[in-house]
Amino acid sequence: MLLALQQRLDVLLSADGPQRANSCGQLVAVAQYFIDLRVVATLVLASWPEASGFVATPNLAQAIGREAEQRLRDSRRRTSGASKRPYGINSLLSPMESPLTMGAVLGIAERMLDAREKQWTRMVVDPLYSSALALHRDTFQELARLPGTSSALQEVLGVAKETMDSWNPEIYIRGPRNG
Repeated sequence: MLLALQQRLDVLLSADGPQRANSCGQLVAVAQYFIDLRVVATLVLASWPEASGFVATPNLAQAIGREAEQRLRDSRRRTSGASKRPYGINSLLSPMESPLTMGAVLGIAERMLDAREKQWTRMVVDPLYSSALALHRDTFQELARLPGTSSALQEVLGVAKETMDSWNPEIYIRGPRNG
């Protein structure tokens, strides 16, 4: 399973690979796909065991569980000093030491992003995001808006910015709201 995952990621990274990949039911640039993959993988780990139903084997679930517990312990140690921020974006996005654990988490994130419909992705990612927000709201809201994430993932997470060219009939009927 992990070898097949590695091969799929290698194809996306190859010079003659595809220019676009599916993320949340939408084709996005490969670079954006990898950022989306990192964001969802971070949510999988931070909210563990929320995503345990998506893990391929019990051994992989145990590996993720150990990593998640260790990161939570580390974050509690960091909050005992002057900083009250349990996680920093950089530490969350840092690679895991175990290739087995990293592969297991990426495998779950890949399956979640590979949905053909945004609604399905929202249904499976929303509990992860909610759990992560309960851990530390500001940090995970910042993660959801990480530069380079696809608009599809931002919509799934409910943090998409409206574009200037989006049409809102209420503005034309009632006029813009003041204050």
